[in-house]
Amino acid sequence: MIKNQEEFKVVIERCLGKEIIQFSLFGKGAVNNAYLIQTSDGAKYIVKQEKEVQEFKPQNTLLVEAHIAQELEKAELNIPIPKVVFISEKPVMYGYHYIEGNLMISIWNSLTNDEKINICRTLGTFHAELGRKISKESAVEMGVLINDSKGLHPETEEEYDSILKSNDVPDEWKLLAQHAKNMFDATFDKTVFQFIHNDAHHENIIIQDNKIVGIIDFGNTEYGEVVKEFSRYIRDYPDYFQHIVSAYEESSGNNLSYERLVSNAFISGLIDIVEDYRKGGDTRAKAEKSIEVYRKLLD
Repeated sequence: MIKNQEEFKVVIERCLGKEIIQFSLFGKGAVNNAYLIQTSDGAKYIVKQEKEVQEFKPQNTLLVEAHIAQELEKAELNIPIPKVVFISEKPVMYGYHYIEGNLMISIWNSLTNDEKINICRTLGTFHAELGRKISKESAVEMGVLINDSKGLHPETEEEYDSILKSNDVPDEWKLLAQHAKNMFDATFDKTVFQFIHNDAHHENIIIQDNKIVGIIDFGNTEYGEVVKEFSRYIRDYPDYFQHIVSAYEESSGNNLSYERLVSNAFISGLIDIVEDYRKGGDTRAKAEKSIEVYRKLLD
């Protein structure tokens, strides 16, 4: 067990085979911590370390995540995957080359319409490539979860049921949720399964010079239904997600159900909207706006 930060730094230096000149906490998560490292030769790295006390059990262990990143980097996808430089079992951590750029969430509003569309189409092609280049057999070898369920995630199902029973949720929201659930259930015959990132959103996408230069975080990766890939895109970019979907369809040859995409996105994100609504004030106004956006998409 590492007793302090200085001891941890020495362990990382041993793994890298280089002297560290800068060491700082880069991100603090519920499951892992990330550190930004700069070595004496000017190179930068991110080191992800498994926390001793985790707030929940991740879908993939950190070691499986590192192996996934290694295999995807070999696949030479249209979007770069960070190159893993070391993996450690004791302590559980891995390091990869730092990617210079900005998170998509911070840069999106400064982009032109054409740049936004180009980024969306790049993402669609990326998700299609994952399906083409990473087989189910390869996923099994990586230790990735094989999820052949056509239904909602059990936790999402529980949240949906609780929302319908809640007295503080507007009745029209409940009716919209039931409409979306019926739409989702009616499209079970329109499923597509493949290898998916399963956590693709604007805080895991890195942009530089108005182009995507990297995608990170493979903690939730699985072999499962592809509509999950588009949920956050629909939620965060309702005016642009169609460009991601169309590029995916063109590159993969798969036809996706619009109804299934939108209904899944709404139901899986509804609990966050409800929690924002319960907070009141500006946050409630934001939640009400989100409901209206989904209402239009579902119509």
